[in-house]
Amino acid sequence: MNLYIYLYIHMFIYLYIYLFIYSYIYIFIYLYIYIFICLCIYTVIHFYICIFIYLYTYLSV
Repeated sequence: MNLYIYLYIHMFIYLYIYLFIYSYIYIFIYLYIYIFICLCIYTVIHFYICIFIYLYTYLSV
């Protein structure tokens, strides 16, 4: 009987450890996706601003 309780407790401990690790992995994956999307948006906006500044200076001269 004690062996079953021991195995049961260890099973729960391992389950919590695996859930903890997988949750951290998913958090990092979502963080990298968020950073990638932000960088894409930033580069597009920066590109348009550069084109706008270039056209403005080119047309004003």
